[in-house]
Amino acid sequence: MRNIKRKVNEEIKRGYLGSDETCEYYPCHYKGQDCTFCYCPFYPCMDKRFGKEIRRRRGDTVWDCSPCLMIHDKDVARFICDRIEEEGITDADDLRIKDIFSQAAELYLSKDSSA
Repeated sequence: MRNIKRKVNEEIKRGYLGSDETCEYYPCHYKGQDCTFCYCPFYPCMDKRFGKEIRRRRGDTVWDCSPCLMIHDKDVARFICDRIEEEGITDADDLRIKDIFSQAAELYLSKDSSA
């Protein structure tokens, strides 16, 4: 978890990126995806619309959001970056990030239902 937070901090510092076709893993989800956040700033969101808790063989649980593509939607990524900048958030542990999640989720889900 500490490594995820460290990577998100790097992404917050860097700011909006958009698609990165030079990345060796591009596209890791779909062509045209937004690559601003390779690591989700909301992990683990614990929102069952975007993932689920799974029990591993060793008995502990982990949040699995592998099917979630919200963070790679260009409008959502831009929205998150703008809100992070407006709020002056510089660290992934800032609790205000959770407030941004609910707004980003609404944006993403409204786009999905209007398609």
